[in-house]
Amino acid sequence: MSMSMKLFSAVLMGVGIGFAGAAWAAGGATDVPASVAEGAAKKEFGCGAKGQKACPMQGWMKTVMQSATTSGDGAKIASALEYVAAKPPPGMPKWVAISKDGAEKAKKGDIDGAKASCKACHDLYKAEYKANLRDAAF
Repeated sequence: MSMSMKLFSAVLMGVGIGFAGAAWAAGGATDVPASVAEGAAKKEFGCGAKGQKACPMQGWMKTVMQSATTSGDGAKIASALEYVAAKPPPGMPKWVAISKDGAEKAKKGDIDGAKASCKACHDLYKAEYKANLRDAAF
């Protein structure tokens, strides 16, 4: 089989086995990193799970943000969201805009709108944050 046919077949196989595996299958790579071959290892954290201390942002959310949203006090919610907006993690480009939008809604008394911004941010970033950044300072 020609190299171009091998490459074409490898690209098609990439959907099922990943591109590193496809390159290996085409003869284009001799070594496949263990993290690719076995799946990337899940990062372990010393916080956030049952029986562990709260992670930095998790603890802040449970004490400050939860208290603010439960109170229904627009000024408290706005203040908390402005604090969040000032601490964007790397690789989360909509973090600031979502937080500021929620803060503006809270200032205007639109508590449901402010809470919707919380949900939007959680839907977009919570899983990635928990998987990679949950132990980061906040």
